Amino acid sequence: MNIRQAKKEDAHLLSRLNGSVQRLHAEAYPERFKYPERDDFALLFFEIFLNDPAITIYLAEDPHPVGYIVCRVVHRDETPFMFAQSYLYIDQIGVAPEFQGRGIGAALMSRAAQLAERGDLTTISLDSWAFNRKAHVFFQSQGFEIYNVRMWKRKE
Repeated sequence: MNIRQAKKEDAHLLSRLNGSVQRLHAEAYPERFKYPERDDFALLFFEIFLNDPAITIYLAEDPHPVGYIVCRVVHRDETPFMFAQSYLYIDQIGVAPEFQGRGIGAALMSRAAQLAERGDLTTISLDSWAFNRKAHVFFQSQGFEIYNVRMWKRKE
């Protein structure tokens, strides 16, 4: 397996890889998430991300692209309530369903940790929807722990 940094010409590929992640979310919360109708549904989104200097995207290839991770360096100013902080935020991670369980997600997370170390960032943060228990188990196996809980009340 090879992990490389995504390039601007990878936007369509990233949109296609994101399709399985987006479908998972759309099936869980169809009133909130759009179902991807085409492989290029998120093309513009990834083109913007690939041009953002605060964002690094890695692709896993085995030998063809099978997964990706979107990493964003976040800087927060000090407020009366919190100290200033800089951390790496995992905006997205996805591995094609037929390649899950082969260590690809772990390799992508390892690459994100290396990016955080190079940037002298002491924390890596991510969030996940409550329905996605499989992802929670994976994140916990990677050393992540719950530190914040969000709730909602939907209109009946």
